Amino acid sequence: MLDAAAINPHDGDAQYQLGLIYQQRRQYTEAIRRFELAVKIDPEESDAHFQLGRIALAQNRLDDALSHFQTVFALDPKHNSSEILRELGAVYVAQGRFSEALQLLSVYVERRPYDPEGLFYYGSALEKTGENVRAREAFLQAMEADRTAPRYRRRYTAPWSRLAQKQIRQLGSSSTSEARP
Repeated sequence: MLDAAAINPHDGDAQYQLGLIYQQRRQYTEAIRRFELAVKIDPEESDAHFQLGRIALAQNRLDDALSHFQTVFALDPKHNSSEILRELGAVYVAQGRFSEALQLLSVYVERRPYDPEGLFYYGSALEKTGENVRAREAFLQAMEADRTAPRYRRRYTAPWSRLAQKQIRQLGSSSTSEARP
């Protein structure tokens, strides 16, 4: 892949593939550069926009993440098996835009009810809008999705299960403290 990019630096797909390699190596500056080159070559390269959005979200650059994810959503509302809905929902949760997050995340968890990450964000949005019973259900579903995930996926699903457990404990302690005079 490195040879292909060196031979033809105007190949958007090669730049995207290189970006993935750098992203996997956690060399985010170079990954961003490659994804941006891919987008410059082909502005409708939704995969590169998607990865730029994920990196921006991880770096808490929420406006950048939102911009890239909105571009992806405009190009393909079902991008990456509807994961674009989860990522947009995550940005909205981080921005405190919970009703917008719920609109997207409810569609996402309907389509992908086995994704602990999506269920966690959905539960978080529900909790922030005061729907604690439904939030608890979503967090429990996230834990169950992790428990039933194939072994090779647990590395990715387990952190969301742990976060869901933590939120359930907090929901339990806040409802206990609210019940006391």
